[in-house]
Amino acid sequence: MILTFYRTVLFLLLFLFLFGQGIVRAAEIDWYITNTTDEDGRPIRSDATVFNCSDQIYTMIWFSDLRDTTHTLIVDWIDPSGRQREHTVHNFRYFGNPASIWAWLTLHPPRGAIALRLFNPSIGMREFIGIWTVRVTINDQILGRSKFEVLC
Repeated sequence: MILTFYRTVLFLLLFLFLFGQGIVRAAEIDWYITNTTDEDGRPIRSDATVFNCSDQIYTMIWFSDLRDTTHTLIVDWIDPSGRQREHTVHNFRYFGNPASIWAWLTLHPPRGAIALRLFNPSIGMREFIGIWTVRVTINDQILGRSKFEVLC
């Protein structure tokens, strides 16, 4: 009985080793928030967690070793009141090479506030000031949440 069990387990392991390499993969995914870009306009990692109302704020996602298929990446930007301000959905096909995707948040003042912002940058931007949350999801799995602060 025990010998039959071990043979079955050994057979299953051998089967997975020979035929399962495309089925199971350990994906590597890294992501971060930044307001810094390189000379080509690609977001680069920085230690900043406090941003200005006029900053363009990026979420950069790096990945490799995903399954060679179509994936859905979602980035949600949630303001200090808990309201979802932006919802970015990006469908992409992974072909085996390390790749990156980024989403960004740009805060826009209401109409009529632009001229007044010359005197006080926070005019019309009060609802944006505070702790924001960005949530990153790939294929309906939450990769994580990160918080950052917006000040004017």
